[in-house]
Amino acid sequence: MIAYRRPASLGAILAAGACLSACASSSIQTGASVFLSEHAAGAVRTSAATRAVVGEVALLGAAPAQSQLERLAAAAARARRQAAQAGEWSVTTSAEGGEEAAEEEDLPRAETEVTAAADELAHAMSDLETYARRGRRNALARYRSTLASAQERWDESISQLWHLGKRSNPPQL
Repeated sequence: MIAYRRPASLGAILAAGACLSACASSSIQTGASVFLSEHAAGAVRTSAATRAVVGEVALLGAAPAQSQLERLAAAAARARRQAAQAGEWSVTTSAEGGEEAAEEEDLPRAETEVTAAADELAHAMSDLETYARRGRRNALARYRSTLASAQERWDESISQLWHLGKRSNPPQL
């Protein structure tokens, strides 16, 4: 006797696909939520410290007073320390295989980008400290150039992480 097996119904196939999709989405959200629970406060501190420095730089005149440079050096040192800590965050290195792998790659990519942006911020703040302590105008130019790149990279990646973690108001620069 030949056994006949009825093909799966379209409804069963769609239900299985929806379940897989939900599992992948849940995995991404869970991974982002874990990252944010570990690093959201540090991201907020890094953002606030960087914005404070940007505000100090905006107040600089052509020939800043020594007291202004000392405040700037202290603010840049605080921001550099915050950014350096963010640059050391551990990140997910790879997504698991499967159809949802392309979506899952967004999380480790965003994590890697935000830590790279934090490293750039730390370098920018180091250049600014050099300017504030030694008066080297080329260090101020390097700060501005590096900061522009780091800001774009940070804002894009931190926004992606907040989106994946289903949170609003990412700490942009």
